[in-house]
Amino acid sequence: MDERKRNLLAYIRKIQERDGITSDHLREMRVQKEEDASRRARPLVSDEGLSAWERFDKVESLREEDYFHLESVILQNGLRPAFDIQHDSYDVLPSLWQLLNDRRQAIQTLIRGIGRLDLIGHPTKRYVGTGFVCSDRLLITNRHVADEFVSHPGSGATLAFSPGITALLDLKQEVDLADSLVLEITAPVTILTTWDIALLEVRQLPAVVRPLPLASTPPQNLNARVAAVIGYPCLDPESDLLQQMQIFRNVFAKKRIMPGRLMGLVEATSYGRNVEALGHDCTTLGGNSGSAVIDVETGSVFGVHFAGHYLVSNYAVPTWELANESQIKDRGINFIR
Repeated sequence: MDERKRNLLAYIRKIQERDGITSDHLREMRVQKEEDASRRARPLVSDEGLSAWERFDKVESLREEDYFHLESVILQNGLRPAFDIQHDSYDVLPSLWQLLNDRRQAIQTLIRGIGRLDLIGHPTKRYVGTGFVCSDRLLITNRHVADEFVSHPGSGATLAFSPGITALLDLKQEVDLADSLVLEITAPVTILTTWDIALLEVRQLPAVVRPLPLASTPPQNLNARVAAVIGYPCLDPESDLLQQMQIFRNVFAKKRIMPGRLMGLVEATSYGRNVEALGHDCTTLGGNSGSAVIDVETGSVFGVHFAGHYLVSNYAVPTWELANESQIKDRGINFIR
């Protein structure tokens, strides 16, 4: 068995343990889809996927094609799906994600403060990632996202936009809708060297937008908590193109909510350093850099997504680590306990 197959089976087993998934759950998801075929965001488990899962669950020998179907069950068919956001909300989700249905009002408030970073004057890119408002005048994103339009020539040097390039944060850009709600980014504020994080200044927030609350202390237990990444997944030319097109219906760089679970603290590499990142298994693509990783139970941001290792873990900067950063802690960011 090659490494990809081993990783896939190990990843599925972990999801099965975290979610308590059984074949009955998959059958229920299939029934939900058939009862309401008009809801495009609802998952559909194929006969082949269900059969492959049952063989996997019984530890039976798997056919070559089973690995493909098992991978599809995780991604486009619902265990780690991506759902459209429209009008700052989302459809009623399958029972596996009932907590997101129950917490809809709180999540909607968060959705309104998350946007796509659009570039003006960049020679090759129209948009570069995700950011979210964290105070009345600041947004947060990844350092590697800000590097596309911010110059920081050295320690102590003044930050500035790269020559001829500026950026905007569009808080809409939803699937099938043309609405925009644009925040002008007026200046880069801080680029961290310890974490993949940047702060950018924006003009006054619209009345409907509130700074997202960032957790300043970790909870007692991080493992298996229901999480959601909200951001703008973009097509990744270095990954499986067909799979991405199936998951996102060939519609990219639009606002999605991607549920999953937290995986505790895991080691990751960031700018040549080993860091203790917050692990999660929500489905992400490149445009999700800078996305908010939300703890659904509390409605607060636990992390800022920055990278992933396919079929192993995705990684986020823990917000409580940022609360102790000297360059950040006195900036008026909406940290909560």
